[in-house]
Amino acid sequence: MSVPSAPEVEHADWPTLQRMCESLGLNPKGRSGVVRMRVLDHVRRRARAEACRAGRDHMAALLTRLGFPNLSEDLWESTIRLDAPAPWVGLGQAQVAGGFLSEAANSFDRAAQMGDRSALLHRAEALGAGGDYDRAIAACDSYLADRPGDLRALGMKADFLARSGFKEEAARVLFAAADSHPELPFLRSTAGTSFLKVGRPEVALEAFGLPRPIDATDIGGAINHGAALLVLGRTHEAVGIFQKALETDPDRAEALNNLGVAQLQLGQSGLGASSLARAAKQLDSPRIRLNLPKVPKTSPRPRARKPAPRKKPKP
Repeated sequence: MSVPSAPEVEHADWPTLQRMCESLGLNPKGRSGVVRMRVLDHVRRRARAEACRAGRDHMAALLTRLGFPNLSEDLWESTIRLDAPAPWVGLGQAQVAGGFLSEAANSFDRAAQMGDRSALLHRAEALGAGGDYDRAIAACDSYLADRPGDLRALGMKADFLARSGFKEEAARVLFAAADSHPELPFLRSTAGTSFLKVGRPEVALEAFGLPRPIDATDIGGAINHGAALLVLGRTHEAVGIFQKALETDPDRAEALNNLGVAQLQLGQSGLGASSLARAAKQLDSPRIRLNLPKVPKTSPRPRARKPAPRKKPKP
């Protein structure tokens, strides 16, 4: 029988306490309080904390986090075995921390060859940090071959594509991620915003999908959705989205600016001027300053002259 814990001894009934004594080789006879103390003394003598000795792999990982990659690298090399990919991953992380990105990519590649597929993403990060985006994207594709909907890999691939100048292709990867993860609606907003930035408002609308209830966490995506509608000439729909966004955040300068532009397009000069003035009050932005002169200037109405007082006829 294993040594019971102190709470178990404290709350044990008399028959259980006697069985504990017999199993531990103690005298079960005597008053219950005496027997209980006998068992508790035995438990306290036996319950000594075992010394915790960290393995070399744990120490190596800790040294990497503490900023000693060279020492960590030496420790990881001493733990490498032919049948274990984990030390190669740890070695690669230490090499990344030390700035040896090419060596890190090779270490992660070795771990991937030994069966650790996640090492491909570590390899992609190392290659991307070194500016080798083509090979970083290829590493992401290798990982996605087995896990086509993996969100981390898709996000990394989109990031590498954008950083290498292929922003529309990056937006398409984000669109694919949104289709794979309908439970994450912010992905559709991210993809739609990316298409809008590269001048593809029609694809952006497809990515945004149907208008959804707006909350504070995605108000930026809603404003961009309205901007795509505005660019495509669907001004009334855009106004509706901007107004809903302002119900969530009444002082959002982007929404006020876009609403003002839309109202001017609809010929609502007074409302447009008011919205743009509110936007300028909230944010000093070149875009808002450029929109303010678009408000048509109306000539002031002439003041009505007061009728001249009638002269009283002379008697």
